Amino acid sequence: MARIFAGQASSLAQSLAPKTLEEISSANVLRCPLICRWIMDVVCASDGNYLPHCTAMLHSLKEKNPEENITVHLIFDNVDRDTFLKAAGFLKDRFPSFNVLRADAELVADFPFDGHASAATYFRLLLPSLLPANVQRVIFIDSDAIVMDRLRELWQLPLQGKALAGVPDHWVSCRDHGYVHGDYFNAGIMLIDLNVWRQKDVLGLGRVFAKANPHRLQHWDQDVLNAVFAKEWLPIGERWNACPHLFGLLPDFDLSPERLTASERLAIRQPAIVHFAGPGPVKPWNARSTHPLRDHYLAAKAATPWSATPLDDLPAPRWVSLAQELTFRAKCKARRLLSLQG
Repeated sequence: MARIFAGQASSLAQSLAPKTLEEISSANVLRCPLICRWIMDVVCASDGNYLPHCTAMLHSLKEKNPEENITVHLIFDNVDRDTFLKAAGFLKDRFPSFNVLRADAELVADFPFDGHASAATYFRLLLPSLLPANVQRVIFIDSDAIVMDRLRELWQLPLQGKALAGVPDHWVSCRDHGYVHGDYFNAGIMLIDLNVWRQKDVLGLGRVFAKANPHRLQHWDQDVLNAVFAKEWLPIGERWNACPHLFGLLPDFDLSPERLTASERLAIRQPAIVHFAGPGPVKPWNARSTHPLRDHYLAAKAATPWSATPLDDLPAPRWVSLAQELTFRAKCKARRLLSLQG
């Protein structure tokens, strides 16, 4: 673990530069009670593919919460040195405390995943053991999200003895995946009571569930967490985890005002955290994305070291298409000439 203080921020890049990732992730972490009245602990997990997007999310977090004393706990694995140093060098100026935690992917290697997910999606199961013992409450935010408002209201929410607070997954998802609407939460954004989590063997119980119910793991660790903490979570409003169905990206979800709850209408008008949950064009870094709030991601991305990185699935420039077409036609003509000569 490595926590970087504001007073050390100016030398972060230099201090990290000669070190290996193993050395970075093994340093001790300290809090700053004499400086900070209280600290908001925010956790995110990423591999190398998602770290640029995670960096954009964290930038938006600070932009919308400039007055908060935020400690970021970044859980990572499978990140190349250059990508890691870019992210760390950028984030060191934005947070007074930055905690780097290298996850052991072998601990979740036997959990299934496919599609756009990786082993990093299961790193949430490692929170009780990875986070420092003096951290008792955290907000977890997925890397494919953008913060749009202040989070103090969420941070100060009484959990009433529950393990976590989360937004119930929408009824279309519950219908399609065999869950009861209202009994299943989306794990992309959670307020977590780590004291309650540490009373359970989250990883062990999750592994037992995954091995016994592989057919139910359609959302990977989200299904696992719902099994481990069934009836032990507090529902919160959709504005804290505003997913694509609220913005017209799920045809089966009726957005007629009379069909929406007050909480859903508020989330559409005033989302606090926008979660770009889903594959392909749902992601704002995909050139085909039609998400109406993708510009907020693009603005955050533009502030990061990856501002010039092209979007995924970007169409080839016109000259490339023309060159490919001319090459194809030339090959066809050559084949015709050869056939006539034969």
